[in-house]
Amino acid sequence: MGIDPLPISTAIEKRIEEFLAKNNPRFDWLKRAVSKYRFLPLYVGWVAIAGIRPDTSFVRWDHENDPDTIKPLPEPFWQRMAACQGAKLYPELRSLIPQRPSSAQTCNACSGSGQLTKAPKLICQCGGVGWIIPGEQQGISLG
Repeated sequence: MGIDPLPISTAIEKRIEEFLAKNNPRFDWLKRAVSKYRFLPLYVGWVAIAGIRPDTSFVRWDHENDPDTIKPLPEPFWQRMAACQGAKLYPELRSLIPQRPSSAQTCNACSGSGQLTKAPKLICQCGGVGWIIPGEQQGISLG
């Protein structure tokens, strides 16, 4: 009989604490916001961060334009992208990546793999899931 995995809320809280405790000069500038707003950074953009809180709500922190507030990240596309990117660092977040809906189409850019073969460090237009929903609005970019 296996050990039950941590509830996702506990796992996220644990990862937040690990992020705050880790000495990483590349991301040390984020620690104040992570501590204040209690979110785990999943995607770090040029002007905004997509993250997740222990209650599994996705959030956006606009560190360039509005550093004193944190906002909900309501767009399903950006939530999927954040979950995919986060799951690369934190495998326990894989459960947050939604199942492919019947209306989805295989992403032409990555042929359904979720990764761009010729540019593996770039995030595919599908956000990493390997499929897109035709006509879906992406909303404001995270830059």
